[in-house]
Amino acid sequence: MSTTYYVNAVWDAEASVYYSESNIPGLVVEADTLAEFVAIAEELAPEMLRDNVFSVGRVGQGSIAAAELRYALA
Repeated sequence: MSTTYYVNAVWDAEASVYYSESNIPGLVVEADTLAEFVAIAEELAPEMLRDNVFSVGRVGQGSIAAAELRYALA
């Protein structure tokens, strides 16, 4: 069984920032621009998966089977 991990970028018009919605434990991203959000998410998502999913034995040995970066603009 494989799990697909995702990161959504959601625009908060009141605060003027993008923030993350994700099923990756420990991943929290907030950025002023979408480009900055993507750069941070691409850097942190693999680290959070390694540190908070693979290291605690919630998934089997091996590599990430699927990762997806989605953008949801609200």
